[in-house]
Amino acid sequence: MVLLLTILGAIGASYLLAHFLVDRLQRRWLFTSGAEYVLLGVLLGSSSGVLSDYASLAPVLAFGTGWIGLLHGASLRLDKIRELPRWALRLAGVDLVVVGGGVALVGWALLHMWVDVPAGEAMLAAGVLGCAATAGSRSASELLLKRFPQLGPAEGETALPPGSIIDLVEASARLTQTLAIVAFGVLVCIFHPDMHGAETSPVASEWLLLMLGLGLALGGLFRLLVSNESTDNQRFMAMVGIISFSTGAAFFLDLSALTVNLALGAVLVQGAEGPQLERTLTSTLGPVVLLLLVIAGVVWTPVSPLHGGLLALAVVAVRSVLKVGAGAIAAAGTPVRADIGRGAVAQGPVALCIALSYRLIFRGDAVDLVFTAILVSVVVSEAIAPRLLKGLLVDAGELRQDVAMRPHQAPA
Repeated sequence: MVLLLTILGAIGASYLLAHFLVDRLQRRWLFTSGAEYVLLGVLLGSSSGVLSDYASLAPVLAFGTGWIGLLHGASLRLDKIRELPRWALRLAGVDLVVVGGGVALVGWALLHMWVDVPAGEAMLAAGVLGCAATAGSRSASELLLKRFPQLGPAEGETALPPGSIIDLVEASARLTQTLAIVAFGVLVCIFHPDMHGAETSPVASEWLLLMLGLGLALGGLFRLLVSNESTDNQRFMAMVGIISFSTGAAFFLDLSALTVNLALGAVLVQGAEGPQLERTLTSTLGPVVLLLLVIAGVVWTPVSPLHGGLLALAVVAVRSVLKVGAGAIAAAGTPVRADIGRGAVAQGPVALCIALSYRLIFRGDAVDLVFTAILVSVVVSEAIAPRLLKGLLVDAGELRQDVAMRPHQAPA
């Protein structure tokens, strides 16, 4: 008991130190990283055999990923979609094909030809790597907006300056997250595990219809429930019940809770209650991401340093290079800067949820390797993304010596 209390006390002290110290360092040196929370999870997992058994944490994993899916579905209000920057969808689409496809191809080659993972399993694992590589993050732009308030909305406005680099980067990041969630859901349907005890199993198209139909039907049903809730606390409790129900259904059917809740959220937020629901969900993003980072560290399993290290290095390097290349391809023939891709390197909670969902649904030799590679990629990308985005804003003339300039203003 004394040893256990000592370990818990050390972990608690480490958490508090990381939380307060790293937060200051992030604002001062412009980096975002969840490495401290992942490390906390690794310490928890290594100190308790019960916690390291990720099967016992399956409900928490599913609930956390479902919450992120619902949160991103809430951003798909029709009025917000109409306000997206002109070239954001083009950037996100090219990103899905170039970055997702490129990382998947490299991942398949390494897993199948070097690690000797069976071809079918390697295809699934490579697809998961591609989906996670596609998913962007708004963490870098949010950090810069805190550090340089001048980059944000003008006085009396709520939206970012139209035509600005940071507005385009934020919008394309949201879209890549949505596309990655949808792509991962399709991938789960194609490689869906066999149902034990069933004489026949649905084909991929039937699983896809079931997954989308489940999300849309529950969205329509629960919209009636949420419309009767008037306060933030009531809406929050309603959200907890909704996510518990939808995520439980997805978990039982071995479907992507991310995709089911994305469709549910997209239906749920249409109408007059949409903005309030989105605000309620957005306010919970920080704690949920922190929980997912800790759990990712808890369920992480050590892998071969050679295989895991090379795969992680390849994913980080190839993704970073292809992000820049995809930006140049998407910007061709448009007013968008050709180097827009270096501002979109951030990779956050959606990629993490894809890795956790993959581990939750599937089994195989490649699971631990892919999980490790995505976890390393998220931590590294989050650490370097803010400075890359800041450099892009400086080169574009929107940021000069800590002073942000509006798109219509000439550089000093």
